[in-house]
This record gives sequence, structure tokens and C-alpha cells, in this order.
Amino acid sequence: MYSDSTIFPHEMRSPPADRGRRASWLPPANSRLLAFLLTRQRFPLIGPAISASLRPIELAMGSADGVVGWGDKPLARLARLYARIHRLPFWTIGDGFLRSVGIDGAPSVSVVADDLGIHFSAHQPSRLEALLQSDLSDADPERARTLRQWIVRERLSKYNHLPDGTVLLRRSRNKRILLVDQVVGDRSVDSAGADAGTFIRMWNAALAESNADIIVKSHPDVVAGRAKGFLAPYAHASRIQLIDNAVSPHSVLDVVDEVWTVSSQLGLEALLREMPVVTFGMPAYAGWGLTQDRAEGTVAAAARARRRRRVGIDEFTDAAFLRYSRYVDPVSRTPITAEQAVERLLGWRGRARSLSGRYLCVNFSLHKHAVMRRYLAGSRSQIRFATNPTAAEIENADAVVLWGNAAPPDENLLSKQDKRLPIIRVEDGFIRSAGLGSSLVPPSSLCFDKEGIYFNASAPSQLETILSTTDFDTALLERAKRLRQTIVSMGITKYNLPPQPAPDYRARANGRAIILVAGQVPNDASLRFGMPSHASDIELLKAVRRARPEAFIIYKQHPDLLAKAQTHGTINLPSMDVADLIVGNVDINKLLNVVDEVHVATSQIGFEALLRERPVWCYGLPFYAGWGLTHDTVVSLRRKRNLSLDALVAGALILYPRYWSNITDLPCEAEDVVAELYRARQGTAPNPSRRRWLTQIIHMVEMRKSQ
Repeated sequence: MYSDSTIFPHEMRSPPADRGRRASWLPPANSRLLAFLLTRQRFPLIGPAISASLRPIELAMGSADGVVGWGDKPLARLARLYARIHRLPFWTIGDGFLRSVGIDGAPSVSVVADDLGIHFSAHQPSRLEALLQSDLSDADPERARTLRQWIVRERLSKYNHLPDGTVLLRRSRNKRILLVDQVVGDRSVDSAGADAGTFIRMWNAALAESNADIIVKSHPDVVAGRAKGFLAPYAHASRIQLIDNAVSPHSVLDVVDEVWTVSSQLGLEALLREMPVVTFGMPAYAGWGLTQDRAEGTVAAAARARRRRRVGIDEFTDAAFLRYSRYVDPVSRTPITAEQAVERLLGWRGRARSLSGRYLCVNFSLHKHAVMRRYLAGSRSQIRFATNPTAAEIENADAVVLWGNAAPPDENLLSKQDKRLPIIRVEDGFIRSAGLGSSLVPPSSLCFDKEGIYFNASAPSQLETILSTTDFDTALLERAKRLRQTIVSMGITKYNLPPQPAPDYRARANGRAIILVAGQVPNDASLRFGMPSHASDIELLKAVRRARPEAFIIYKQHPDLLAKAQTHGTINLPSMDVADLIVGNVDINKLLNVVDEVHVATSQIGFEALLRERPVWCYGLPFYAGWGLTHDTVVSLRRKRNLSLDALVAGALILYPRYWSNITDLPCEAEDVVAELYRARQGTAPNPSRRRWLTQIIHMVEMRKSQ
């Protein structure tokens, strides 16, 4: 079995605060809770986040352990009323302080579950207030400090979809005060005991400051034209500098000295950076001695009376981020730690930032269109498909995307304004799926290469550059080692096909050394571009027999050839004088565990043998040859570096491919795909049958068009 530490990129073993005694205010583990159907549909990760099962209130039958509602909206108030009538405990659910990479539809990595109120409302006590008012005996300030510094260093915020950018302000020696605008109608304003008059008071107080430059930060929804801001009528005054471009909160905080806000999360993000913050409402972080509080009114007075304790920023981080927030992984749908949530956000943000521009995908079969959209879609990217692209289509593209080693469009069309349009080549990754691509099983990994493609040894590739130039640090090598050990222990290979019955290899060998020779598809691209001569499988077997005349040679047929034989009924087999045993889709993991040597032309089985620390002879130049790990017949003049096995794994399985969960339909990491394929083999993973049926329908349409 696998542990949580194998699922996540870095080994973030959960501290006792996450894995020990369950927080007393949460529903008991495995509780049966009620929620409105709309709430369950919009926020499907509530149950996994708090380790409970949710049933719709509309269909409530029998007993329940409690009720949940999202935020302070009418539906949540109705759920609270239902709980009161039926004398059931009620928990308000809301977003955590680290949420997602994006807003609408972006999966969240954290929620809060509050039995008293909710953190953003100062109208009544909340569980966060109670945690901060307690003696903090369960606090872990060192862990909180490390987490806070990590968040700041990586420039994370609540949503993380906005890019870093340069914010230009007038040069001045004055103190720069940032006034944070918010959206008219935002519940967080009323919940903080504020209203439109509060923003006017903040505005007038800022104007009264001497030797200060006033900068107004517009809300992203106001910039996008979806909402109206409180400070919009004043933002264009002559003394004011307006920041209305869509940049990350940290880009704004980089250029100011103080943050003034009513209740914005930007105030908390400034506090995490230990910047001065002035509040005019009562957000969750006000009233604890962290901010200069200028809130007025009965709500503010009552909140200040409750928040009597003075805490440091690390104590607040501990309470808000580590104890109050619940973290859940949208890929595995299991509870995780705050650190693991940060890892997930960083992975998603990195992917989002790598996707920009207009991609023109040329000559892709219809069933691959959905796959390419999945891997290339982003808030800043556009994807188009063409069979015979016109000059206008190429002119309107920022990159041409090709499958494998397909021929590019005419060179004259690719050159524009003395620049050649980049070509990105795509190929299946090395941990692909539970099934063959020829059977239209969607890939769990793809390799996108701007330099070449990994199977073409006649030219450089991005993978070759990674392996040649990367400084593999200790953390990355340790991650690669864990990944390799997990792959081996779980028996994961490229296709993970259902195994056929296999003989007792050792008994058949009768004491002789066992050598595996991997078959390949004739005219496979890796053979055409990775072999000095196009030797057939039979010629390869003859060469191995000459080199190892006394060995017990097992010839493994390629699964695509076997699939083709099932359709057409013919396949050429080598004679028994060059192979002692011919096998098909046997369990490759068990086979590799018993062989003494593996001989390949360019087959990926050689790489899978290396993962299991088996000696490998290469007669061609696959991506894993030439690095001092294999016995090579062909010498590469470009591959001059010796690598450790874990460095090869880090480059080939972690840094080079992109991964996608076929279960949750989300971008993920190599470790997630390995765990998902293992669960699929054990029969514990959800079955994405709907997507498979759609793929099959598309395939049938294509077949009819070709007839």
C-alpha cells in the first residue's frame, strides 16, 4: 500500500496537529451531515475536508449528526434554521485563507468549519476568535513561522491567479499609503461592521495625512467591469495614484509602505509580510494588536471587547492557517496538511503561468482535441486546431503544436518578422495510463518539448537539456528516489495493462541466466530516430543470442502489435533458436524482477528495468542511454554527463512531463498519477466511464469519415 508521503511531491509528514486528536469543535469523524443540494454541488470537497459524508436536506430521511451551510447567504441561513428546528448541531463552512489558483470554478484546497459563527463576520464570536482567546497550548509557532515565511517567499495569496507585474508609481520620498477598495455589496464589508460611510471615513483620514502619497488599489472585479467599487468616485483625484491593472497582491505590496483597508484579505497578506496595517472595519485579523484599529460602531466595539488578547503574527498564523483551516487535496479528495496544500498551489500556479498565448495544434486526430484542450487550457491561452493551416492561421498563432515527429508546416509560413514561430512537439509521457493509446485511453501524462522530442536522438530535446544542465539538489533527488521506490513497489509501468498468465520463469530457465529482449513496433519513431540501422526484433534477438549463447532469452512482444494481431489475426514470431520463451502482456513488473539482464533497441522497458536497478544493454539511443547508467552500443556526442539513477528519474518523470488526473480531471503530479493507477488496479478508484464512452463515440465518427 501507499502512504500520504508518496502522493505528494515533497515528504511533508503531517505534524501531530493534523494527524492527532481531532479538533473538538468539528463534527465527529465519519459524521452524516445534511446540506442543501446546491451547496453540495458547488462545494463538493466539504465532506472530504472535514472527514464527513453529506446528504441533501431535500431528501433527508432518518437521523443525521448535523447540518452545514456555506457562508452567510440565504441558503445557509435556511440551513441554520433547519438545524435549529430539528435540534441539530450546525457548522458554517467557508473558504480558507489559502484557496486556489483562480476564482470561478477553480478547485479550493482549504475550507473552514465553524460551530460558533464564521471568521469574516464580527457580528458574533467565531471559532477563530475562540482559538486566539485560548491559552494557545496547542500552538506550534515555529511551524507557523516557517509556513508564513514560505507563503511570503513564494508570493502566495488567497486566489493566486493574477501574475506578478511591475507597478509604476511616481518617485517620491513620502510614505506610500495603500487604500484597498472593495466591491459594493460584498458581504465581508457588512460582516466587518462597515458600510459605504466607512470607506469615506478612510478616504478622509488618508487625505489628512501629511507627507504621504495615497495609492488606491481597485478590486479585480471592478477592473474587469463586473462590479462597482466604493472608492471609484475618488480614485481619479489629482493627488491619487490608481493601481487598476490585474497584478498579484504581492506586486502591489512591494511598492507601498502601509496598507489601509476596511476588511480586505490584502490586509492579512500585508501582515504576513509584517507590514503596518490600518483597519477601518473589523476583519478577522483586527483587534489582536496586529493592526492599528480605527473601526467605529457597535459591531466594532463588541468585537474589540471580545478580542482582548494580544498575539503575534505567528500566533495568528498558527490559529488561522494551521488549526482553524481544514485542507483537502482536490486530486486525491483526502485531507492534507497546510504544507501539502501549498505544494499543490505552487504546482498549479506554475502550470498556469507556463500556459500563455495562442496555440495552433496541427493535424491532430479528433479524439486528441479534448486531450490537448485539457493540457493547454488556461486563463491566458487560446487553442485552435487545423488540418492544413493557412498562412492567416499561422500568422495568428504564437506557437505551432505537433504530435510526435510530425512534419511542420512550410518553413516560409513559420517565419514572421524575422522570427521563427516556435514549434512544440507532444508525445505520451513515460507513465501514461491504464491501457493503450491505440485503444483511445486518454493519457495521464504528456511531454511538451520546445526543442525536439525525447525519442529523436538525432537532435537535442528539452529532456536532454534538462538531464545535461539541471543542478539536481538534494530535495529533488530525494523526491525522485521516493517516486522510483513507489513505482517499483506498486508495480507501475507505462501502460499498466491487465496481465496475462505467465509461466514460472526461473523454473523454465533451469539455472540459466535470464535475459529479456523487448520487442517494438516496426518503423516506430524511436527506432527510426534512435537506431543507426533499422534492425528488426528478430535481428536484435540474433545479436543477443550471439552475445549470450547460453542464456535463457525471453522475447516480450509489444502490446500494440498484440492488439493489432487481435484485430487482423497475424503476427510474425521469432524462431525458438533465438528466443527460448515468447510472452505477451504478462506482468512486466514481475518479469523485470526475475531477469538478470534487459536488452533493448530503444524500448521504454529499458527505462523501467533501470527503475528496478536491472542491468540494461541499449542497441540504439533511447532517452535514458548515454548517461552512464546503461551499456551502450551507440555513443552520443551530446550526452557527456554521468547521472545517478535518481537524477535520471527526476528529469524524466518529474521535470519533463505534465500530468493530469483522469479521475478528477485536474492537473497533478507524477506521484498522483502513480497513486491513481495503483488504485485503479486495486479497483478502488472511481471509474471515468462517461469520458471513455465519449472517446469511443468520437473514434467511431472518425472511422466512418475515413470510410
